[in-house]
Amino acid sequence: MSNFFSTQRMLKLPLCLMGMMLAMSCGSGKTQVSKNSPEYIYSQAKEAMAEVKYEKAISLTNDILQKFPDSDYAAKARILRVVLLAGLSSAYRDMAEAYLAGFEKSIQNAGKLRSVAFDYYRKQKNAALGFSEACDYFLKDGSARKTYVLECDFPTREVAHNKRLDEVREGGVLDGEQRRAAEEHEVWDGMLNTLSFFVGAAGDRPKAKKLLESGSKTMDRPEFIVRLGRTLLDNQKVFGRQALNDVQQYRQLYERALQCSELSQKLLKESPSPETQAMADNLKTELESLEKKGKKS
Repeated sequence: MSNFFSTQRMLKLPLCLMGMMLAMSCGSGKTQVSKNSPEYIYSQAKEAMAEVKYEKAISLTNDILQKFPDSDYAAKARILRVVLLAGLSSAYRDMAEAYLAGFEKSIQNAGKLRSVAFDYYRKQKNAALGFSEACDYFLKDGSARKTYVLECDFPTREVAHNKRLDEVREGGVLDGEQRRAAEEHEVWDGMLNTLSFFVGAAGDRPKAKKLLESGSKTMDRPEFIVRLGRTLLDNQKVFGRQALNDVQQYRQLYERALQCSELSQKLLKESPSPETQAMADNLKTELESLEKKGKKS
């Protein structure tokens, strides 16, 4: 009987009040995340990344840095942004190189293939400069932190071989839809490679997936800085003579890679690691070799 009379009293309540009471009842025990919070925006960035919407994910990390620069999620966004921009740059480089390979093989389609190749080099330029700018924070970071945390999920969908780019490398031309599909495929592949590299499992995607199965991966600061330097040096090539031939940007990325090298060597004296030391020494040797070549030319 008491349940009956309770129900009758509920029916006599104004609809708006009843709705509020029901909402409070259903929402009890659950924290509602505001859409204007850094937590929500970061979750959207991770979701966009999982859906291969990398430009959107990069834009969302920028939103966090602009609106909530001192939040915990800003720290996460900086790390994720580095990985996203590095992956995008890698993919555009591979697209450009595929079209240049086709240019070398085809007389009939040479002009079209070369033009598209440089379109991708210009796309890579934007990603590379964004990556270089994102590195500034970590080079200037004077905090006592010893680690950084990459928080994201390793994509569950694997990528097969990009057969469309095989056609391009042989001198074939893709139509608009095929080109978009090939680009999306290559960007996905580039992101998987980049994620694997930054978590310390380059070339071993199953291992990378295992390392990220908890949804995050902690990286020692020296190791992370070395990986930044290695990626800067890879991105530097887009500004070389065989690509965009931009001496100023070529030198700028060299200088930042050199900063990473010097900082990593300093950090490794405080926190030794044989594996990271080997990576740091290889980076230093390659930079010295580039400097010698530059002086000769």
